[in-house]
Amino acid sequence: MDARHTDGSPLSPDAMIARRLRQHREARNLSQRALADLVGYPQSYISRAENQLQRIGDGLAEALDEKLGTNGEFVALLEMARALLIEPGARNVVKKETQAARIRVFTSSIIPGLLQTERYARGLLRTGLPRESTDDITERVAARMDRRSRVFGKKDRPLYRAVIDEAALARRVASDEVMAEQLHALLGYEEDPHLRVLVLPFGAGEHGMMGGSLDLLDLESGGTIALVESFRTGEPVESPRGVVE
Repeated sequence: MDARHTDGSPLSPDAMIARRLRQHREARNLSQRALADLVGYPQSYISRAENQLQRIGDGLAEALDEKLGTNGEFVALLEMARALLIEPGARNVVKKETQAARIRVFTSSIIPGLLQTERYARGLLRTGLPRESTDDITERVAARMDRRSRVFGKKDRPLYRAVIDEAALARRVASDEVMAEQLHALLGYEEDPHLRVLVLPFGAGEHGMMGGSLDLLDLESGGTIALVESFRTGEPVESPRGVVE
């Protein structure tokens, strides 16, 4: 895979997807229309993808790999592109979520990412990233939903324990309907033996993580990784002493 421009600078994952899509198409002497017919997607979609006007989705990535025989290349590039949507300090922790035997989370103001519904996540991202385009927000939401599927969809899924400050439940996100859907989703986990959600009530008073969150991943290979997000930027902690502190 050629991952560099002619000037030697590295390509972004989105630019790489566009370049490899065009290269594979031209190597097979296919027009955009012919490729669209082959994979079952509109020609306009292929054109936008080749010109970086729209990122390909899961369905098209899988169809390209299948019809072009690219051995998972487009699925891998799409995963790489989505990984870059995660804040740098959190990427290493998120990457290891699927390797965890147990995940413990505390959040003070929002529902934990892995428990968010699609519309709740969209509402949060739309408010928190007002300059992002609708397509960019959609990609971020898709990345979050994909992350949830990869962790909770595993055959040997990890135990998941979340403590949520009551403030996160009381604060409406997007609309009453969206918030009701989110709370209903949390109640739906009540019978799940792998997942437990506890609420820290307002009556408990102040606590050390107000305005922040904490993720603890107990890895199957041993050891624990922590991700602390507070008034400063998110910071991963991997040393045993750092996790304890």
